Amino acid sequence: MRTLGTLLVFFAGAGFAQQSAEPKKIQALILTGQNVPGHDWRRVTPLLRQALEDTGKFEVRVNEDFRGGGPETLAPYDLVIVNYYDSRKPELRWGAGSEKALVDFVESGKGLVLYHFSLAAFDGWKEFEELSGGNWRPNNGHHSPPHNFTVTITQKDHPIVAGLRPKLPQPVDELYANLKWQADRGRYQVLATAYDDHKRYMGKARQPIPGDGLDHPMLWVSERGKGRIFVTALGHDIGAVQTPAFVATFTRGSEWAATANVTIPIPEKLRAGAKSEPTEGRVVTPGKAAADPPSDAVVLFNGRNMQGWLTGKGNGPAAWKVENGEMITVTRAGSIYTERKFGSGQFHLEYWIPDMPDQKGQLKGNSGIYLPTGTEIQVLDGFRNPTYATGLPGAVYDEHPPLVNASRKPGEWQTYDILFHAPVCNERGMVIEEGSVTVMLNGVAVQDNARIRPQKFGCADGPLLIQDHSGFKNAPETPMKFRNIWYRPLDVRQ
Repeated sequence: MRTLGTLLVFFAGAGFAQQSAEPKKIQALILTGQNVPGHDWRRVTPLLRQALEDTGKFEVRVNEDFRGGGPETLAPYDLVIVNYYDSRKPELRWGAGSEKALVDFVESGKGLVLYHFSLAAFDGWKEFEELSGGNWRPNNGHHSPPHNFTVTITQKDHPIVAGLRPKLPQPVDELYANLKWQADRGRYQVLATAYDDHKRYMGKARQPIPGDGLDHPMLWVSERGKGRIFVTALGHDIGAVQTPAFVATFTRGSEWAATANVTIPIPEKLRAGAKSEPTEGRVVTPGKAAADPPSDAVVLFNGRNMQGWLTGKGNGPAAWKVENGEMITVTRAGSIYTERKFGSGQFHLEYWIPDMPDQKGQLKGNSGIYLPTGTEIQVLDGFRNPTYATGLPGAVYDEHPPLVNASRKPGEWQTYDILFHAPVCNERGMVIEEGSVTVMLNGVAVQDNARIRPQKFGCADGPLLIQDHSGFKNAPETPMKFRNIWYRPLDVRQ
């Protein structure tokens, strides 16, 4: 019996030793609970937590009201992540005791991560601004509309970014610029920057933007006492905090702040020097002729009837005629639009304009192609027919004149190929990145990535509409013809 008891104790002890040998997880606390509506802490905080815990190296808890917290609140943790903005309201400040507790926490050798708009918090709290390095302050801190940009690694030997590709794509995010930096800026080591293209402000910048553009810090680190601070200006919303670049840098930066080391592996596609596997890509078979629909196209006009098209007058069946594989405008029958709705994609159509020698300007062979946003690409007899610039064929009507007039004579078939990028909206439905179009008229570029202003459909998918230009008194008979209409969806931009 003694022998059996000894064996049981031995195996129990061995099991305990094996259990104890499991690496201790980094204990992390996210301080949150307040922010402006555009920075939704309730939706973003769970994603920050998930990113950390998915590495298997963190155990994360969330505190939604640190006001009144003290050293005992922070004592169990190795790392604090701040996702908080006090809106410059004194009652939302944490209080002197809580604020001192955070500074003491860092100085004692613990880690701190400051995330995105937290850099705007606590205006006037000197120690927080020193921890931050750069802050969003009145007259310091702005950004152009969210867009795709490239994060460039500037300190490739630092553990957080060592081994990453030198350039990382960050789609649809805010690029912070013109932050207010501490006078002793040398204390802060910038790990990555991004180029702020000043054309994106479209003349609406509220702060100086000298020159064509400037590089601005996106990731940086510093030390205070025995502790380490990692700052990321990336990650505006739920989409931006789930990109490979954000997740990799946020998790590796958090591990470094907590331990001074980085062991979290870099995803293969972000690894410096990673070679892509040979691939044919996604194969699409072109049509037999250059203008024929490719294998992945959706044919919108079957050449036999108006199936799939509705009239703008009452949403009933389209009342245009079909002859010889061509749809023909019936003047005053109303514009027509597709039952199907579309997002970003490639549109192709061919059109024929009658000779109307008794008309001129906008009354001569007028129609229009309305994209899913409601944006019009002008159709008009542009051959020796002067009119206003944003009403010429190939114009984004009332927005951008065409680069050139590439019109054929009336009575000849003409071709539009349109690459349409839909606008991007945030989770509240607000447009955060404008849409754009590139347009080829008869094989000639007439719009090159032209930005289009938000229209009635916002970011929702919408129909393709072809205009019957006759909704006014004494509208001339205009028997326009259309054929070979098709659409290809475009992959989401990365």
